[in-house]
Amino acid sequence: MDLKELSAKIINDNYLINRLEALDLASCDLDILRESAKNITEAFFSDKIELCAISNGKCGRCSEDCKFCAQSRHFKTEIEPSPLKDNQTLYKEAEYNAERGVHRFSVVTSGALLSKRELERLALGYQEISSKLNIKCCGSLGLLSYEDFLMLKEHGMTRVHNNIETSRRFFPQICTTHTFEQKIKCIENAKKAGLEVCSGCIIGMGETLEDRIDIALELQRLGVVSCPINILNPIKGTPLENAQPLALDEIKLTVALFRHILPKAVLRLAGGRIKIKDDFSALYDFGINAMISGDMLTTAGLSIASDQSAIIASRHKAALIEA
Repeated sequence: MDLKELSAKIINDNYLINRLEALDLASCDLDILRESAKNITEAFFSDKIELCAISNGKCGRCSEDCKFCAQSRHFKTEIEPSPLKDNQTLYKEAEYNAERGVHRFSVVTSGALLSKRELERLALGYQEISSKLNIKCCGSLGLLSYEDFLMLKEHGMTRVHNNIETSRRFFPQICTTHTFEQKIKCIENAKKAGLEVCSGCIIGMGETLEDRIDIALELQRLGVVSCPINILNPIKGTPLENAQPLALDEIKLTVALFRHILPKAVLRLAGGRIKIKDDFSALYDFGINAMISGDMLTTAGLSIASDQSAIIASRHKAALIEA
């Protein structure tokens, strides 16, 4: 089957490609692959581009040893630890983003999971934000249980973010304090509680292209509605501080493959985007249709105003994409 036939099957028959087909796609001419990816994106999402913002809700002293992360207590970085933000601060941050047309607001916390008291306090914060502001509440809060997710959903959280980070094969090279299976169980707990799931990866950590294909296929199996694609931004003091940056064409190829494997998932340009000049215009045609706007957790990002200007210049419109 040629690429035009395959993309037509994806669009018209809700076809999900398999590993062999994805590997074949990886050898296609990049310009042809771009055109196919763009057709798939526009077929399922029209001209909508979604913006989300994240809050570094609790920072540092993390017990986990993820080799890319500045917040791990296992590494000597320049991060200043801070406790869970109070709900008034989180509300003001959510309000700031809502007033500027951002569609989703996610609280991200360090550590394997929050304490019961922290979760209950945060749930009340979500309740106030969701009842008073025109912005969707999301959270990246660690390896929580089904009961925890159910409680958060009842208080206004709509979507859980939990990256699988990399492939099942490569995961032990990146983290040893928890397992890939624990990540999957957490995502399944969230889905059981009726929450949408946002899960993606970091590329450029030493994984192969086949690993990236396996990441996308795992996310396909899990049925995620949103997939952040982070490009490693090496941080001094972490084991990956000297990692070599990916070439732009390799990033474009990865995004295009993800679009073909995850045709109905929002592909969200996330961490590391500041490293790419005109990142949105460079990657939209390959499948990106959402962005994390503003600063990331421990690295600089791009302003909401600059992202909105880029969307307008591209003749698209900033809009919430519902699952």
